[in-house]
Amino acid sequence: MIEFLQIIGGFGIGYLIATFSESFLHAVIGHASEGSRNMWNRYPKLFHFMIQSYYRHNYIHHEATYKEDFHQMFTCESHQAELDASIPGWHRDRIKREMYGLTISLKCYFSFNVILIPTLLLIYFYLGPWMAAGFLPWLALKPLWTLTIHKLLHHDLETARKMAPRGVKWLVGTAYYRWMMRNHFMHHNEQSTNFTLIPGGDYLWFKVRKATAEEKTEMARLGMYKDTQENQLGRQPVQIQ
Repeated sequence: MIEFLQIIGGFGIGYLIATFSESFLHAVIGHASEGSRNMWNRYPKLFHFMIQSYYRHNYIHHEATYKEDFHQMFTCESHQAELDASIPGWHRDRIKREMYGLTISLKCYFSFNVILIPTLLLIYFYLGPWMAAGFLPWLALKPLWTLTIHKLLHHDLETARKMAPRGVKWLVGTAYYRWMMRNHFMHHNEQSTNFTLIPGGDYLWFKVRKATAEEKTEMARLGMYKDTQENQLGRQPVQIQ
């Protein structure tokens, strides 16, 4: 019984660390401040990973794509062609493999767990193997959400269900999935808030905000609320900022 409680405790600690680190790293690397970027550019070899991550996420996913519609990556074929031509050749293949920021490669496994792995070792040595066993699943779950779920959020529910891997089809359309859709939609509108797909981390350091009336209307149009809420909120579209 004690061992079981320790596993549950370790899982709970893992949840807190996973959601906070998701929000924190997303903010300070994926949407880094100008000061941070200036420092990185002074030492490009040392901060090569950060520079690349910022470029792929902030520029490619947020600025260069989904410019007019949350569900449409490119406005037309020439939009994609122009973007492809602007991407440095050494980076173009990886960006295409990662679907222009919609998913990640397995190379990102370590970077997504850069906080969790040291925490796991501390838990093992100071709190014991059972707590560490409860914590361990988060090393797979945290990057898995970005690897499999993020790309679904930019599609309507019917398309997302068709695209979803067999193991996560059940998730599409649930209350939690709709929450992820709404949270991610708001993040695209205001990139300094609402970073997480694992709920909670944004609250821990005050990086969450509520939707505006206009955002609620557009989210209802896109099916991010259930029908009863959609009828109340209306269906007039607004553009992504």
